Amino acid sequence: MSGDGAKLAKKLLPQVAMLSFLSPGEIEAISQRGEILSVNDGEVLITEGAVGNTLFLVLQGNVAISRDGFRLAVSERGSVVGEISLVDSGKATATVTAIGPVMVFRISKENFETLYSNKNFVRAILKGLAAKTREALDRDVGNLHRIEGLRDTFGRYVSKAVLDDILSSSDPESLLSGRLANATILFSDIRNFTAFSEHLPAADMIGLLRDYFGRMVPLVTKHNGYINKFIGDALLVLFNLPVAYSNSAVEAAQTAIEMSQSLDEMNADRHDRGQPAISIGIGIHVGEVIAGNIGSVERMEYTVIGDNVNLCSRLEGLTKHYGVRVLISEDLRGRIGQHFLIRAIDLVVVQGRQKPTRIYELCGTMSSARDVEVSMCQQYEEALNLYFARRWRDCIKKIAKNKLLANDNPSNVLRNRCELFLKEPPSENWNCAFAMGEK
Repeated sequence: MSGDGAKLAKKLLPQVAMLSFLSPGEIEAISQRGEILSVNDGEVLITEGAVGNTLFLVLQGNVAISRDGFRLAVSERGSVVGEISLVDSGKATATVTAIGPVMVFRISKENFETLYSNKNFVRAILKGLAAKTREALDRDVGNLHRIEGLRDTFGRYVSKAVLDDILSSSDPESLLSGRLANATILFSDIRNFTAFSEHLPAADMIGLLRDYFGRMVPLVTKHNGYINKFIGDALLVLFNLPVAYSNSAVEAAQTAIEMSQSLDEMNADRHDRGQPAISIGIGIHVGEVIAGNIGSVERMEYTVIGDNVNLCSRLEGLTKHYGVRVLISEDLRGRIGQHFLIRAIDLVVVQGRQKPTRIYELCGTMSSARDVEVSMCQQYEEALNLYFARRWRDCIKKIAKNKLLANDNPSNVLRNRCELFLKEPPSENWNCAFAMGEK
């Protein structure tokens, strides 16, 4: 080591707690067997799995201790890293990375072994090893409790891939704390289930729900969705939460389509058993929500709240009004449009909001869409544009003359609206939005 480096080492080494009881002569001996290094943020000092050949004393700054990409701890000034594999000549058990600028004192394996004759130094290293072993044991026990808690919270309602991502996060608890996050929200509900279930024995009602959820839940987890709540016969599903995925909007839309297909199969089975069909509505929206553990000390629940959650629920409710299965927001349409067959349905003001919302029907995937389905969507949107232009008679005529629209539920809603406006026209400053009086 250079003269300046040795001087700096002799000044800083006594500040390391585990070396503070060493004599000046012993500090001198140690300082001559290593070197001081300045390390940049993100620079790796020790790589997990590599054979240990270096010990580092952290003189200034902090370093992160990580294993399998998961941050276990942060070692501060005065800590020692690398000593375990240096002593037993084994592979490093963790990766050590600088957090910000760091100054370390490095001792090679060869120089480290020359210090074995210094009993005080060996005692200091052994004390450090004992303390680190105790900390690791406490940390592992804490990690086990934390992992079990996370498994209890998410394990039954997410795919294994999503659960693995949660558990491997560098700070999984932060996923549960209150935070603003972007989520794709899917809300589904069995229509008129309360009235429907009044005529069913309790056992039959439970059997129906088990059959229904038994078909729907695997579709959600297949597409990395998190089933946040079962609300009677309803499902609240989150995508992009609690962990982020780049294609969550597409996954949510695909889930809705497969849920619709699965319902058709379920109703076919019910028909064969002489049982009535059931109908569902699905709303999907994407936007910012407040996510986290919400509740009391006695009972906490990870969930989401906010205006965008409410809008998603309103979209699901509107499926009954328009006679369609899946309605999506304009925000979602902008993220999935190229993959799916989508038609504009209306511009509405939903209850609880003042700003108009453009709503769209998710009809299917573009790859499986038939020409007649594409044509019907185009014809309906032409009629909708006539409606927005206040050309209500032309809109009615187009729907009446078009065979594709004759039995189309949204077209019937649009025609009735035009007939209403012919009798009671909206004001001249009408913004084309229709105020919905129901949730």
